Amino acid sequence: MTNDLANAKQDNASESGADSAELTAEQVAEYLRANPEFFATQDELLASLSLQHESGKAISLMERQVTVLREQGIEARQKLNNLLENARNNDQLFDTTRNLVLALLRAENVTEIASVTQDQLANHANIDACEIILIDHPGLNSSPATRRESAANLRRDFGDVFRLKRTHCGAINAEQIAYLFPGSEQTIRSTAICPVMNNSEVLALLAFGNREDNYFNVNLDTLFLDFIGRVVGAVLDRELAEIKQESA
Repeated sequence: MTNDLANAKQDNASESGADSAELTAEQVAEYLRANPEFFATQDELLASLSLQHESGKAISLMERQVTVLREQGIEARQKLNNLLENARNNDQLFDTTRNLVLALLRAENVTEIASVTQDQLANHANIDACEIILIDHPGLNSSPATRRESAANLRRDFGDVFRLKRTHCGAINAEQIAYLFPGSEQTIRSTAICPVMNNSEVLALLAFGNREDNYFNVNLDTLFLDFIGRVVGAVLDRELAEIKQESA
């Protein structure tokens, strides 16, 4: 009888040991998540726990918890600040786009379309330089101040814009920057080149410059810029169509 009891206890101990050995870190973590008040009655256990700090110094569980919560709070504030900054930028760009559309509706010729577009967009807070270059057409009448260039030359120097038919952001060489912004008093380090289009035809190029190296980058959302290019393109195409009719 005594031997049977001893064997049973040994078997129970073995089973208990096996169960303990099978307990995983994930199971412990899951239990603590389901019972966040567990340590409230475990003062002795809390006192015996220690966590390794990055500096090598052991800290208490509560100190570690405070550190984690502080880090999470900082990260949350950074994300919120980024969202607010994006919202402010979008609001400014929307105001600029609205003012541009209203001004374009009052433009009476190609020269006014070009000057209004450049003046309105150059006032945006994040645009340090702005230029519009019209593709030269037979019979196109504009002031000498309005920049014009042949489609062949623009296609040669800015082929990606014509091929993709959307705003191109990214690094371009110093010679291209000097060509796009010849009168700029700022040192331009990043650019966005937007095709002014109507019915898939590129009618002009809009160039935006910024002093920061990576402000206009390949990851930038160009939805507003592409929209601006199409709005200007629709108004410009109307004037070009009238010029063609007059020349016919």
